[in-house]
Amino acid sequence: MLCFFLLTLGTTQQPKLPDDLSKEMQAAIIAVDKALGLESYGDKPCVDRGGQYGRAKEVSVEDTKKCAEGAVAKGFPQLGKGYVLAILMAQIGPMTVVALATGENNDWGAYSCDPGRKCLRVRMSQDGKWQKRMAERRARACADPATVWLPAGQKACPSKEADK
Repeated sequence: MLCFFLLTLGTTQQPKLPDDLSKEMQAAIIAVDKALGLESYGDKPCVDRGGQYGRAKEVSVEDTKKCAEGAVAKGFPQLGKGYVLAILMAQIGPMTVVALATGENNDWGAYSCDPGRKCLRVRMSQDGKWQKRMAERRARACADPATVWLPAGQKACPSKEADK
């Protein structure tokens, strides 16, 4: 019994994501969304996606990375310390952005969504539609070599995927 208690004590996770980390994760997602022309922000993106009403031009991984790095170059002190960003890529370019908490908060994530919607962080180990979607996005980001990670070289994958 004592061994079980000590084992669970060593693996406990935060019951709630700190508010400052949660807010910064969402702000970083929005900054990258705007830079890449994702969602419906209406800002002029850093990349040429082929016009306002469609994605007619392919956007490379390199262009995606360059624009995203510029979007989060300043004002995100916890990026790389408390969370990382993953930009999932499709054949034609960036598809979505997720923020994945690291360290003791590694069970938390946040996803990209349209302006005006309240897109809060979710705990991936809990049951629920959004929790499962977030966990699927993390698994896809970790499995796909085309995923753009920010900061470069830092990932937030369960140990099996992180070793790839």
